[in-house]
Amino acid sequence: MEKKNIIRVIGELARGESDRSIFDNMLPDMDELDDKEIDVVLVKNMKSLEERLCCGTFDDSWRGQVYDISHGNFPLEKLPEHVRELAKDLYYD
Repeated sequence: MEKKNIIRVIGELARGESDRSIFDNMLPDMDELDDKEIDVVLVKNMKSLEERLCCGTFDDSWRGQVYDISHGNFPLEKLPEHVRELAKDLYYD
């Protein structure tokens, strides 16, 4: 999936406009692209994604750890630097 489509679908998922099963299918594409803009959009929307049960269940990537990150339980040091401070501000005490 292309970058612009991933960003669009993250927004749709966060608003409840797309089927949540799409999220698991996008994780490999997000990991392959490894794009900072996608990561920022993802982190900003994690609380809404978690509320809609868009959480990776089998993926080792930090991007699939929506529940743990949005609840401030994922180790900050395992997040890439370009989203660490944003995640900390949004989800960690």
